[in-house]
Amino acid sequence: MVTQHLCDELARAIASVLQEHRHADRALKRLLGPLPPHDERRQLIARTVYSVLRHLRRLVWALGEPETFSAEQIGRCIRAWWVLASVPMGKALRSGIPPRSALSARWDNPPSRAVRSSIPEWLDRYGAEQCGNRWDALLAAFETEPHIVLRTNTLKTTRNELLEQFHRRGIAATPHPVAPDAIVLSEYVNVFALEEFHAGLFEMQDAASQAIAPLLDVAPGMRVVDACAGSGGKTLHLAALMKNRGRIIALDTAAWKLAELRRRAARAGASCIETRAITSTKVIKRLAGSADRLLLDLPCSGSGVWRRNPDGKWHLQPADMERYHHVQQQILRAYLPMLAPSGIAVVCTCSIFPDEGERLCQTIASSSRWHVLDTGRFDPSAEVEQDGFFWARIQQR
Repeated sequence: MVTQHLCDELARAIASVLQEHRHADRALKRLLGPLPPHDERRQLIARTVYSVLRHLRRLVWALGEPETFSAEQIGRCIRAWWVLASVPMGKALRSGIPPRSALSARWDNPPSRAVRSSIPEWLDRYGAEQCGNRWDALLAAFETEPHIVLRTNTLKTTRNELLEQFHRRGIAATPHPVAPDAIVLSEYVNVFALEEFHAGLFEMQDAASQAIAPLLDVAPGMRVVDACAGSGGKTLHLAALMKNRGRIIALDTAAWKLAELRRRAARAGASCIETRAITSTKVIKRLAGSADRLLLDLPCSGSGVWRRNPDGKWHLQPADMERYHHVQQQILRAYLPMLAPSGIAVVCTCSIFPDEGERLCQTIASSSRWHVLDTGRFDPSAEVEQDGFFWARIQQR
């Protein structure tokens, strides 16, 4: 049974996400750190944090309160969510929370689309303007709870072999219907505590993200540059597709992300990856014309992953969209020249907005130097179990 102490801890964590712009996964790490790896409370804590962030405005509406998003109100939202989710609670915790029938009646009748989907008013207007008739379906997808999706590390095993290992452990896992190396877990599992994770047999990576690396059509022996590598989810996928033969240069401005990439590469057995921190423009200029393949996973709003990371919709501000647009243009101008004359680049964003996708490509296509070969988009979906991404393949003219 849940306790007042747990509710208070969760409320403080969620308040730090909203008010201090902390990432939800880091707040969760602090909450989960003291618990044993297989403690049943881990699932409840993680689900509560993400569910309250996903449905915050709707929960406040269900309580019949004005929005303050104070730690006290967040605590009541947590308890309201527990009531709606039939989490066992004592009478003291239920005190001050309307009965389930009253909560459900207001929950089922929100006053607006923005409250129903628990997004800021400005974001509802911006999304409707950007996405048109896609917007309602996107919002509906963001309201759904995602499953964990893994990518099989084919340097060490196959998807079928990994599925067999999971089934022997009693883990409910199925092959993803589209992504060839992806596995969907039907129930919560602390995957980072599994022997298979420490053996490097899989990485956590969404199915849409797994679709990006194959677009580069890499082959063993190629020289590939992943120029916005971060902690290396797509870098590791590229290494597996290249069968660990060739050279992948992983670049990023954040040295700590590259350090995490090196740890992940060692675990995955991916020895063809070299990391380089972007400390000046010289790092980029020295690679001019050298990449057979170039991946540019651009900084963006992150709107495509709000189903999985609902804290992102609370962190985004109107001025951020113009800032991201400026950064994306800068990166394209500076980084695309790393592509070899006959090479292929893939530019992608984990965004649902055309300003960070189709309209960004119009800028590239207007250049006398670059030719857009094709483009595509994945929208967030509970049915397919995937996040949202835009991608474009580019060559020199």
